[in-house]
Amino acid sequence: MIKKIGLSTILIASLAISAQAKTYTQADMDKILKRLDKLEAEVSKQKVKASETSESIDELYDRADENEFQATMNRIKWGGELEVTDNFIDGKSNGEKYSSSNQFTTKLHLSMESKINDKTKFTGRLSMYKNWSDATNNTSNDASQGREPSDSSIYVERAYVDYAPVKNLIFTIGRQPSSDGPGMTLIQNTKRKSTYPALLFDGAADGIVATYKASPKSSINPVFRLAYGKGFQDNTDYKPYTANQDSIEDLNVYGAFYEMSLPISGMGDNLLVFNYVLGTDFIGNPSYTTAPNNQNLGDMALAGIYFENNKAFGTNFNYFISTGLNMPDSNGKTVNFGTGNLSLLKKNGYAIQVGGRYDFNNGLKLGYEYNYGSKYWYSFTNGSSDLLNKLATRGSVNDIYAIYQLDLNQFLRAGYTMIDYDYTGSGWHIGEPVKTDDYINRLYFLYNVRF
Repeated sequence: MIKKIGLSTILIASLAISAQAKTYTQADMDKILKRLDKLEAEVSKQKVKASETSESIDELYDRADENEFQATMNRIKWGGELEVTDNFIDGKSNGEKYSSSNQFTTKLHLSMESKINDKTKFTGRLSMYKNWSDATNNTSNDASQGREPSDSSIYVERAYVDYAPVKNLIFTIGRQPSSDGPGMTLIQNTKRKSTYPALLFDGAADGIVATYKASPKSSINPVFRLAYGKGFQDNTDYKPYTANQDSIEDLNVYGAFYEMSLPISGMGDNLLVFNYVLGTDFIGNPSYTTAPNNQNLGDMALAGIYFENNKAFGTNFNYFISTGLNMPDSNGKTVNFGTGNLSLLKKNGYAIQVGGRYDFNNGLKLGYEYNYGSKYWYSFTNGSSDLLNKLATRGSVNDIYAIYQLDLNQFLRAGYTMIDYDYTGSGWHIGEPVKTDDYINRLYFLYNVRF
């Protein structure tokens, strides 16, 4: 671009050269100056246009970048919930009484969902669960990461793809929706968000599930599932591409599930589930890599029946019944943690869980649950987010609670849980249970918001 001083210099030089040939009057000089002013104005105008054009292009680029970012984010639908609980606990263990009052916890779930195409959808959930001011990671296994109070780390609790290659058939691949299932929905004030009844299986799990859903025109809505996963995968001391040097077989888990609705007129929304799960080559403890602290102890099968009925017969009453039977098959081998030789459970165990909740029209909901486990009861609930893992109890549990719905997205819950243990070893698959009079009582106040 030509600057103003450049125009003046050119004009003066031109006049000086022309002066030898011609003498200029004042009128001539006035015309020349007016012409100069007009030319300078045109140059300035072109500068402004060039600047405006440059700014417009920059704005378009910024807008394109923002639109691209929003389009990417819009492919993922986000949601979540935050839960803060104050706990007051007292109990007795090995003859010694203890208590813990005003114990706060915070739980966070960040849920995501993305439709990839007409046949494929991704779902995920990130989780954090911690005691206030606690920076210690005390989760004991993969199934409980993000499910038990730990530090403020975010764990991937769910990450799976639903792929439907043909009509009515769906493959679910990845970290499964295997936690907080039926039997937990009433007390958690939520709709069903897991595949498996919680009495038999509750926790994070990796695997592959094939689901066949019959025609929606069917009156019983039958669904059949086959599942495969890993309860433990030996990594040969973190060398995944070498042979299994320790001769410890993986704990493989196989499952078959059939669910349906009862076609009873006026009964309301209901669900009936038949469950069968087989775990092969149970190990002693994944924290150890060699015998005698860790080796394969045998197999264990679990079977159960679950039934729920919501808004039963047109009322505001909801209830469920869940049963479980565990059938161990010990190979006679033992592990030793310094307390003697321990084998897989040698006898069958059983459990039952029942619960009901009445929903008043003013937002108040009152509920009660009871569960009982026998001397040798065991199930896959070591990843439960319940602080007391009550469904693993070898004894009886009484749980009463009240929920008040603040609005569509927020509620308060107060509850009191009483656990009386009849035998030791609740939640363990090894050792011989011993008679006990241990107990735990828990009073809690909870705030939950979903977004």
